[in-house]
Parts: sequence; structure tokens; C-alpha cells
Amino acid sequence: MFDVLDPDRDQGRVYRALAAQHPSDVDRLAVVAGLSAADTVRVLGELADLGAAARTDDGWVARPPVRVMSEVLRAEEARRTALWRAGAELDELYQAARPAAGRTADVEPVTDLAELFALTERVQERARERIRWLDRPPYHSTPDRFAAQESLQARRMADGIAYLTLYHQEVYDDTNLFASMTRMIEAGEDARVLADLPVKLLIADDHTGLLVPEPARSGVAGSLLVHTSGLLNALCGLFETLWTLGVPVTAAEPSVRLSERDRTIITLMAAGLTDEAIARRLRLSRRTVVRRITALLDRLGATTRFQAGVQAANRNWL
Repeated sequence: MFDVLDPDRDQGRVYRALAAQHPSDVDRLAVVAGLSAADTVRVLGELADLGAAARTDDGWVARPPVRVMSEVLRAEEARRTALWRAGAELDELYQAARPAAGRTADVEPVTDLAELFALTERVQERARERIRWLDRPPYHSTPDRFAAQESLQARRMADGIAYLTLYHQEVYDDTNLFASMTRMIEAGEDARVLADLPVKLLIADDHTGLLVPEPARSGVAGSLLVHTSGLLNALCGLFETLWTLGVPVTAAEPSVRLSERDRTIITLMAAGLTDEAIARRLRLSRRTVVRRITALLDRLGATTRFQAGVQAANRNWL
């Protein structure tokens, strides 16, 4: 369902073309969407199955975007519900895996910060292909330790280890952390941002995980070093699910020029104002505002206002 609103997907191209000039025939839609007639027919069938388009005597028509958006939001809510359900199942796995005697072959408890820091370095050093990281506050590291982590990550990426890091959105509120994230992205890190993260988690390849389950409430209490097991598989699944929800972040582009009008539009958009409110504030027509926002979204590689706000902030456009 999300593809209907994505201008980079076939469904999004056809739906956008149809919304702008319905009713319409297949040939006209194919030209506007940049697809073949056969592909356009196929996509129209998919849109009809999703309830986003319908065929009438006058041609194809689009279902009102506000209704399509409602369906997308309902689908998003259903996905979030499924995510929380998966989180509850993960918690059950975690509780079941906690060793009664303090240690098992698959799970080892982490008792203090010094051990956690040492394990964080060891897990990265032993990776052979990739590191997956859920990075969220609070942070207990000193500036020297942050610098040491940057150096370690840069060295490991130079060795060919891929780093996939999902940051908590508070990364934009911490000047030093934001600067560190930007440097790591420029060095090759694949980074995304999500509004909230349930745990701190570091996974090396598919064989070792370092979990801090409740960092905000109890610090490192309950932290675990997890080896190859059903629990580690569940943690890998949790990361992948959250990763799909994250907003991709690119390195800053200071050389990109942005007009004052576009800067104001994207600032107001990121603040939550509607197209109509922005138009009134800037004394522009709503059509002009919609056209500029569409161009800005394309320029930022974003499909939602939240994504645009993240990317604009990262590029110092706000």
C-alpha cells in the first residue's frame, strides 16, 4: 500500500499521474508516468485491487488522495501494532533466556559499564562482514571514549566491515553526536533515524549480539552478551524490522544552494503546517506551495514530511 504514495515506484507514478488528470486513458497515463502501456495496465490493475483507482465509462479515475492516505496510515498503524507484538514476544524470549545460575552457553550477563565498553570493542573487532547497531540514549561514554569509538569504527570500515546504524531521533539534539554521525556517514556508514528505539543493540555478523534492554530505566542492568541462538535470531529480526521503518540519512551537502523561499517552505513544512497554512503565511497560491514541496521532496529523496525534515536538518537547510 505504501508504494501508492512513493513517486519512485510504478504504483506511485501512475497514481500521481491519475490524480493530476483523471479521468484518463491508459495511453495518456503511460506517457505521464514514463511507463509502457502494458506496465501501466498492470499497475492500474494493482491500484484497483488496492482501492486506489477505479475504471469508469469515462476512463480511469483516482480514489481521493485523502482516503488513500487514510488507508496508508491504517496500514502503518497495523505494522506498528505488529512491531509491538513482536517486541512483546522478544521480551518473553529475553526473560526465558536469562540464566538462572548467571551464565549459559548462549547468553552471558554483563555486570558493569567497564565490561560493557570492553565487549563493545571486542564484538566490533571480531566482526568479519557487518555490524548492525541500534544507537539510542542515554550515553555513559566520555569524550575520549567517543573519539576512540569513532577511530575504531573508521578503521573497521576501512577493513571492509559494513556498518548499519539506526539512530534515535535525539541525535539531532546533540551537537557532538550529530557531528560524529555525519563524519561516520562520510566515512561509509549506512545510517538511518527512527523516532524511538526500544533497546540498545550491537550485532556482529549473525553470531554475536550485545543487548542493553532497558537503558533509560536501569542503565546496564540486565545487559547480555548473546551468542548464536534463538534469542540472537530474534534480535536480528528486531533490527531488520526497525531498519525498514528508519529514515535514510545522507551526508551533509553544504555546497547545495537553497532559495530563501524554499528554506521557509521546508521549515514551515517540518514544523507541521499544512499546505494551506504555508500558502497563507507566504501569500502564495496553494498550487505553488504544493509544486515547491513536491520538488523539495524529490530533491531530498524523501516521500514523507518527516523524512524531508530529517534530511533537511542533516543538510543544514533548516
